[in-house]
Amino acid sequence: MGYQIELPEGAYHVVTALDHCAWPNLTLMRNGEIGAVIYSHPSHGWDEGDPELWVSSDGGFTWGCRSEVTRHDPPSVRMNVAAGLNAEGHLVALVSGWSLQGPERDGRGVVLKPWVSISTDAGHTWEHVGEVAPAEGGIPGFEGAPVLIPFGDVCVNGDECVVSCYGSANWRQDIARHSVLLRSRDGGRTWSPGRPSWIPHVPTARFYLRRLASGRLILVKHSPPDGRTRSHLTAYLSDDDGRTWQGGFLLDERGGVSYPDGTQAEDGTIYVIYDFERKGAKQILMATLTEADILAGEAISGRVRLRVVVNQATGADEPAEIALADNADAEPLLAGPPARLSVPEGTEWAALAPGAKLFTDRDYVADGVPEALAGARFLRASIGGVSATVEAEGVVWALTPRPERNADSVELALYRQGFTRARVPEFILFRGSAANACTNFQRRCAAGERIDIGKWGVLLLPSE
Repeated sequence: MGYQIELPEGAYHVVTALDHCAWPNLTLMRNGEIGAVIYSHPSHGWDEGDPELWVSSDGGFTWGCRSEVTRHDPPSVRMNVAAGLNAEGHLVALVSGWSLQGPERDGRGVVLKPWVSISTDAGHTWEHVGEVAPAEGGIPGFEGAPVLIPFGDVCVNGDECVVSCYGSANWRQDIARHSVLLRSRDGGRTWSPGRPSWIPHVPTARFYLRRLASGRLILVKHSPPDGRTRSHLTAYLSDDDGRTWQGGFLLDERGGVSYPDGTQAEDGTIYVIYDFERKGAKQILMATLTEADILAGEAISGRVRLRVVVNQATGADEPAEIALADNADAEPLLAGPPARLSVPEGTEWAALAPGAKLFTDRDYVADGVPEALAGARFLRASIGGVSATVEAEGVVWALTPRPERNADSVELALYRQGFTRARVPEFILFRGSAANACTNFQRRCAAGERIDIGKWGVLLLPSE
């Protein structure tokens, strides 16, 4: 798969940090430098590492690594980060990550409590000042000890610092079930237990929130018609600290847009950066606009630019023909009868057929279905995972890629729950990619048993 990008006259690409990956956080520092906090390895958090501060002193033309923000405890990884300036202009970073040991989340382990790091010298050195660790029951509506994953900007609101985190009551829940707001009254050194935000947003998706020079708040979030997919990235403004929102400028309506971040220049221009199709177009894009454009809901300022390519990944092309395993060495397919399952609210059973939408929070649709699975039903749920309880015994199937195909395989978790590989040829479930070549797993389940499917797998039932 190839791409040809036409750049505006005078524009060119700049590589910020070679062989680094994911979640760049931009901060305009008081001395005029631009700081980008970036995870230090080219993976989705599967390698030990820490976020690094990369700095540009010439408006983004050249970049250099200035420091490590944290020093992880082996064998863990620190990579989920929120960063920004406190009222004194000091850099504040909240950094969580994963233990990389244990069975949870298919071997990624448990979520680490966020560390707090502060730099008073523009990122040359960092002080580790503690961690954010709300007690069990410390956040309203949370029954267990909260799991928090910081993302976005540390913002100043009056005499407070404010930051948002993904949050859930425990690791078995959808990790991004809530958005939790944390507040600090001492420049980011200590933080309140947090409160869930009332801002409606797509599950498992990040939004961007900050205060502009005018005093208004800007919010960039997904506003899809179905309320679930990562599409229709839209900017809004608030004059009353987020109680109500006005305008609505559509930045990008396509599916697969995510992780917005941004900043504002001295002339009032707002810069928003986000990614598009990590395994398709593989682009980092930028949009520019003003508050007037957002309020009008259309381009009126003359400063609107959309889908400007910041970075174009050039990963290896898929082979012309993908070699698929026949799974002839696997167990014969268990044909039924199907189990009866109790499933969470918001999920639904659907026929596994070409064109069927596979997940509630993604636009991916099934490419094709092997003859052996004809008539099967699948549980349409979040790509982040789902749990079900067996009400009546019977056969349960599950689709997931093999680990050598996709780092997000849940094969190991299925084996631990007693599933076995079925004698069904491997097939590409969606988007024509080898990374989505799935194998069918199976198990005859007893009443009362629980099934946990993480990211990512698809729960199936054979035909009646």
